[in-house]
Amino acid sequence: MAAHRVLITAIGGNIGQGILKSLRAANRDYYIVGIDMHPLSAGFSLADAYYTVSKTGSPTFYAEIKDIITREQIEAIYVCVPPELEYFSLQKEVIQQELGVEVFVNPVEVVRIGSDKLLTSEFLKNNSFPYPETHIADDDVAVERMISTYGFPLIMKPRLGSSSKNIFVVHSLKEIEAAKILAPDMLIQRYLVGDDAEYTATTVADKDKNIFASIVLHRDLLAGTTFRTELTQDDSITAQITAIANALGTTGACNFQFRLLDGQVYVFEINPRFSGTNGIRYLYGFNDAEMVFEVFKLNLAGYQPKLHPAVVLRYWNEIYIENADFKTLSTGTARHDGLETVTRPLLKRP
Repeated sequence: MAAHRVLITAIGGNIGQGILKSLRAANRDYYIVGIDMHPLSAGFSLADAYYTVSKTGSPTFYAEIKDIITREQIEAIYVCVPPELEYFSLQKEVIQQELGVEVFVNPVEVVRIGSDKLLTSEFLKNNSFPYPETHIADDDVAVERMISTYGFPLIMKPRLGSSSKNIFVVHSLKEIEAAKILAPDMLIQRYLVGDDAEYTATTVADKDKNIFASIVLHRDLLAGTTFRTELTQDDSITAQITAIANALGTTGACNFQFRLLDGQVYVFEINPRFSGTNGIRYLYGFNDAEMVFEVFKLNLAGYQPKLHPAVVLRYWNEIYIENADFKTLSTGTARHDGLETVTRPLLKRP
C-alpha cells in the first residue's frame, strides 16, 4: 500500500516533531514533508523531504506551499504552531478547494478564543464553567479587587502568548508593576492552588464537532514544557473537559491545560491545535495525529482508543549531520541526512 503524503508545518518545533513521531508509529505509512522558516531545523533530518519557506502569511508564502503541495502530491497539512493558526483557519476553504488537500486546523472562532487568554477566561465564565478570574493588568480597580478577594500570590501572563513565556508569580504590587514593564499587554489572573499539580487533556472531534476521543495526563513541567506524565483515568474529569470542548465547538484536536480545585476542572489555557504533548500521547495509545487523518481525510468513523496506563519521561536528544556546517546547511548546498541516535527505538507502536 502506498504511503499517505502529508505536510507538517514548523517541523523545527516540538509540536511538528511530535506529530512526525506519532505518524512514524502509526498503523499506516506516511511520507512526511516538513517545512520551516529556518534552514537549520533538526526536524528536516527526520522528514522524507523538506523545504525552507517564508514566514506564514508573507506575500510569497501561499505560492511556496502551493508549489510544495503540487510537487509532493500532498494529501493533508498539519498546522502546528500558534502564529500559523489564524492564517490557515481563514484560508482553509481556499486551500482545500484550490489544492485538494485537507487542512487540520480548528474554526477561526475557536482559534481566536484559545489564542487569547482573556477571551478564554470570558468564554469559560459565559458558559458557566469554573474559570480563573482574569483581568487586564492595567485595570487598577480590577487588580485591587483581586488582591482583596484572593490575596497573593497572583499570576501574570501575556494576553497572547505560548510556551510559558513571560509568566510570573507575583507577591506584591511592586512585582505587578515590574511584570508590566517586562512584557506588554499583560493579564493578571487568580493563582490556582490545585489539589495535585497540573493536568493536560486533549480531545478529538469530527467534522460535525462531535467529540469522539479524549485523554487526560497528569504532568510535571520543566521550563514551561511537559517532561513527565502519567495517565489519569477519571470519568468526572473527562466529562468536564468534554463539556468544555463541546461548548467551544472544536474540530480535530484541541488541548486544555488545567488544575483541579475540589474535584472541579479549572482550565487556564486552551490550545486550539495539536499540542506539545502529542509526541507523548501516542505512547499511551492515543495517536491524535492519525485519528484526525482517518476521520477528516479518509472519512472513517472516530473512536476512543484503548489507553495504556504508564509513565512517560522526556529527555534531550541530538541529530548528527556529517560533513556539514551552518553556512552550507543554510544555503542548501548540504542535506539534512542526519541520523537520530537514540529516539528511533522508541518509535514503535505501543
